[in-house]
Amino acid sequence: MAGVALAQDPVAPTTDPAVASLEERNDKLRHQLRMERARHQKVLRNERIHRATIVRRFEHRLRTRPSVQHALEVASATYGVPKERLTRVAICESTLRPDASNGPYEGLFQFGTPLWNKTPYREFSRNDPYAASLAASWAFSRGMASHWPVCSRR
Repeated sequence: MAGVALAQDPVAPTTDPAVASLEERNDKLRHQLRMERARHQKVLRNERIHRATIVRRFEHRLRTRPSVQHALEVASATYGVPKERLTRVAICESTLRPDASNGPYEGLFQFGTPLWNKTPYREFSRNDPYAASLAASWAFSRGMASHWPVCSRR
């Protein structure tokens, strides 16, 4: 078979240094890509776990959070102040948010420390909707509406 050129075996390793260099670089890039994918998957997994934890905590708070409306009803029944009046003042002061704050004022009824300390509920947090509603109802029943000069007139 003289004169017949044999084709190079495509599987045989090449001895061309340029091709060998490109193959080595290709292998390094493939390895780098695998590592980046693994790192990215780990970051995504951790982010999903973190977000799921946040959602679980939020759902728990919603399930266990005392009802502002119920707190207002209890306070109204306890001290005989109309629930509608308590609701109007709480909407005006805090938009019915027990965690509302404005400078030194906190809670549903934006109690300041001096007035809060006069109430029988001073041992509780001003952000507790039951304590704040009962304290406000207590204050209204004793003619202390002037502590809410704008909102108590609405």
